[in-house]
Amino acid sequence: MKHALTPIALALLATAGAAQAETVRFATFNASLNRDAAGDLLSDLANPGAIGVSTSVANRIQQARNVAEIAQRVNADVLLVNEFDFDLNGTPTASSAPMGLGYSSQGAQLFQQNFLSVGQGNAVRGLTSGIDYAYRYTPNTNTGLASGFDLNNNGVVSGGDDAFGFGNYGGQYGFTIYSKYEIVGVRSFQTFLWKDMPGNLLTNDPTANKLADFYSQDEINALRLSSKNHVDVTVRINGQDVHFLTAHPTPPTFDGAEDRNGKRNHDEIRFWSDYVNGAGYIYDDQGGTGGLAAGAKFVIAGDYNADPFDGDSYQGAINQLLGDPLVNTSLTPASAGGTAAATYPSNNGTANQSHTGDPQYDTADFSDSAPGNLRVDYVLPSANLEMTDAGIFWPVDPDTSVPNTTGDLFDLVGTFRDPNLYANLASSDHKAVWVDVTVVPEPETYAMLLAGLGLIAAASRRRK
Repeated sequence: MKHALTPIALALLATAGAAQAETVRFATFNASLNRDAAGDLLSDLANPGAIGVSTSVANRIQQARNVAEIAQRVNADVLLVNEFDFDLNGTPTASSAPMGLGYSSQGAQLFQQNFLSVGQGNAVRGLTSGIDYAYRYTPNTNTGLASGFDLNNNGVVSGGDDAFGFGNYGGQYGFTIYSKYEIVGVRSFQTFLWKDMPGNLLTNDPTANKLADFYSQDEINALRLSSKNHVDVTVRINGQDVHFLTAHPTPPTFDGAEDRNGKRNHDEIRFWSDYVNGAGYIYDDQGGTGGLAAGAKFVIAGDYNADPFDGDSYQGAINQLLGDPLVNTSLTPASAGGTAAATYPSNNGTANQSHTGDPQYDTADFSDSAPGNLRVDYVLPSANLEMTDAGIFWPVDPDTSVPNTTGDLFDLVGTFRDPNLYANLASSDHKAVWVDVTVVPEPETYAMLLAGLGLIAAASRRRK
């Protein structure tokens, strides 16, 4: 005799099917969607067809289209976009106020609506489909936010160097997050003071050029650790919370013998290592304290401006994360394009030849006179997340003897210092980096499902 399944049984079976291991792609892309003047990004993103604009503005808008196409080709489930100018409901600015859960800048909305949701590409490299992110979060930023101090010691309180984070106007070089999964929580650390990190390099500098001698005591008391922001964006995947830890530490350059930016970059990177290890000294902008709980799942992402072997970072700063046992480094994102770019004939110097790092792992196409191409962009899952694949969007140039105008895939990234393109590049000097991880339901979830299915089986046997 046949029996129809009850609605409860059907629901349990459906849930069992949905509660399987899920492969999720996390990505970071320093997309250079910053502009020289406040408001330019908003106007560019509001005019995707480049109607009635100059050639230089049209080039900027094409750059945004190229960035969108790269994002579509990577097709991440959770995406961090670094160097995306911040705005507060359409007004370019920055402040110390934390943005609430669900806040999306107007720029982030316009980029979704007019670029990410619209198919890109061409007949040569193929067309792409639009990609829609149901959830977004845009944090506030320290970039361009006036500190009131002469932080570069040039005798004048003015300009980007004297902001809490470098920026020529409030909000320049911010970042934003896109997610296909629900964002269920946010912690930001924009106002965390550098001096409050135990053993920091601001007040515990072991070098001869001590930062405590470079900065006044009032400046030390006011300096923030984060040059933009450090943000824990919690996404719910397969019934679990995964902490997407996003940041963009300052480049370890553009300073003097005191190496203030190199030391700050080091401690900005260290912050996430302390956070995932549950450090108790940490406090957030929302009033909470402490780091992650033991066993928490996380993915660290962003442009960290630090290469493990080459470049100018202070004392191997990125190894604070790469060497942390809580971080999964079983796969390293790589590309054939990075290897090829190290020796392109268009290179303007020989810095790459002196590097010790493998160029297949490089993520940025910098000046080849100095510092050369580097690995500075990272997506680092926690050790309790299985990594199944990883990559860098950096195609190989099929013909280095012709301009990057043939329409092939390489034209989306181009070569360094092409004067005919906005900011000398087709999209960005950084490349999109992605990692696939498997998110498995907690054992308790499986136990509940098995128990429910067991009851269904028992009931079915009784009916026979």
